[in-house]
Amino acid sequence: MTGRDAAARTTTVAADADGRWRQLSKLTGVAGLLALVLVLGPISAASGQEPGFTGTAAQVRTFFLSTSGPGPAFGSALATAGLVTVLWFAVGLALLLARAEGAPAWRSAIAAVSASTFVILNLSGGWEAASYRAAGLTDELALYAFDEGNLTFANSWVAMGSFALCVGWVVLRTRCAPGWQGWVALVSGFGLVLVRFAWCGELWFAPYALFWLWVIALSVHLLRTTRRAVVTTESLEDVR
Repeated sequence: MTGRDAAARTTTVAADADGRWRQLSKLTGVAGLLALVLVLGPISAASGQEPGFTGTAAQVRTFFLSTSGPGPAFGSALATAGLVTVLWFAVGLALLLARAEGAPAWRSAIAAVSASTFVILNLSGGWEAASYRAAGLTDELALYAFDEGNLTFANSWVAMGSFALCVGWVVLRTRCAPGWQGWVALVSGFGLVLVRFAWCGELWFAPYALFWLWVIALSVHLLRTTRRAVVTTESLEDVR
């Protein structure tokens, strides 16, 4: 093999690798937007009937009865698919960030594990089980299932915050995405961790909403960069 052939082969291999990274960036962006729709859509549809964290036994039992039909069950299945899609988004993003972060990519690894923890906590199925057997629920069982689900959700904020903090940290260190997205990630991450200490109030909604708005912005950014460059420290320097 001549030197020219070797150089051409090296260029081809590099182009193939670059194409795979572009594909991953596109898939991650699509997963982020799809997760938003699948997770928040069903939740928003049912939120009007849901009592607050301090709802009474009668309110809670009425809520579970209202979510025991086939429509809410279908929405729950969509939300479950959405949570798994969150995992696709997070793992894809962690791989892209690891390339920018360099070895050892420990922040990217923690981001992936944190997102996995968030998904696992929210897949517990406590509320779904209570809705399925809502007709036979006593007030005590209804309250227990409701509080257990809310506390599990509150615990997942910490995992979600850890994910956002790690991603924001990598973005600000490597500039692999616009700097403002790194700062938004940090703010939402800190907020999600802090509101766990006052979980039964209404403050949690602000960092939670900010997190999902950040997911939208980052997903759009990933889709845009597939047209120009892969998410690396060097290649994204021109799209900040």
